[in-house]
Amino acid sequence: MIDIREMTVLIVDDMPNMINSIRGMLKILEFGREFFSANNGEEAWQVLKKQHIDMAIFDYDMPIMTGVELLRQVRDDRDLRDLPVVMVTAQAYRDFVAEVGESEVGAYILKPVTVKVLQDKVSLVVKNANNPPPMVYHSKRARDFEEQGNLDAAIAETLMAMQANPNATRPIREMGYYYFKKEDFKEAEKWLLQAAKLNALDVFAFHHLGELYLKLDDIPKASKYFEKAMSISPRHLTRGVNFGKTLVVIKRFKEAIKVFERTFQLSDTPWHLKEEIADFCLLNEADEYAAVLFEQLATQFPERSDYNLKLGMALEKTGDNKRAILFLNRADAIDKVNVDAKIRLAQNYLVLNKPVLAERSLREAIKVAPENQLAKELLKKCSLKW
Repeated sequence: MIDIREMTVLIVDDMPNMINSIRGMLKILEFGREFFSANNGEEAWQVLKKQHIDMAIFDYDMPIMTGVELLRQVRDDRDLRDLPVVMVTAQAYRDFVAEVGESEVGAYILKPVTVKVLQDKVSLVVKNANNPPPMVYHSKRARDFEEQGNLDAAIAETLMAMQANPNATRPIREMGYYYFKKEDFKEAEKWLLQAAKLNALDVFAFHHLGELYLKLDDIPKASKYFEKAMSISPRHLTRGVNFGKTLVVIKRFKEAIKVFERTFQLSDTPWHLKEEIADFCLLNEADEYAAVLFEQLATQFPERSDYNLKLGMALEKTGDNKRAILFLNRADAIDKVNVDAKIRLAQNYLVLNKPVLAERSLREAIKVAPENQLAKELLKKCSLKW
């Protein structure tokens, strides 16, 4: 049980004056005995792992790790997942509503924070933590049964959660999820579709439908629901990236490209995402798309030798040795001691039957790395081609 007057509180905000303001209001209300603070999610996580915290107040929009990212991490931790959390935000726009719902925040406050609103919200989350509503109680028991591997018991508890609050969509979505884990795909589809119909912002329902249809090899429907989940909560693009990577692994390259292009449109830092996906494609035989992405990156960041090198590697794998040489030469010009670029240049020159140029690159490689055996072996091949 949490004693609201004696509890330990963590306040997380990147603005020190906001931390001081909230702490001051809580003291006026006589809520809390001991207070900890952090300026971002990473600092807060360290506090949570070291100190016993009874209740937390997170700002939504923070650098390094946002409030929602921190909340997801808390909910994924077995020791911390039931921590009562109040989220503070400047505006309740659609993405925020979807994200906090996805991470099960106890309550949220719109700025400016007032004493009365803070009193109401903190009282609510502490009350619910001490005496969980029947729906929450049964949902938590269902989660515990799932972790024990008893899906039938989890389904039974979820049914009781649905009966406790017939208007809530969370138990309906969770019912679909448990049936999905049980591999009863027909029942899973029924419940997940119902949850998605009742709540157009239920990101989990749309995400699980995407997983379900991917499992059933219905790629058009999987794409539809994953894209819907991404459009609701664009900050959490991992689901789309992972879906695209899965399509690459099963050689559904056209569908994968559509998914990746959609994630780029939704991303705040598409170049960073492009690098991750290009690297993955290069390692998983999606060489043509890897070349497209690396060329975009090399154009945007011409000073990066690694982008030019990887573009050359991708083009080499597609059989376009002439263009590969162009970008490998650029990589070599930017980074004069890059032995890999010199050796790859030589290999492409040999494919095009240009041993003189290959030999020049190899001698440069050996000058940088005298013990490189591959360069020495290729140099012997050059002499045979003379």
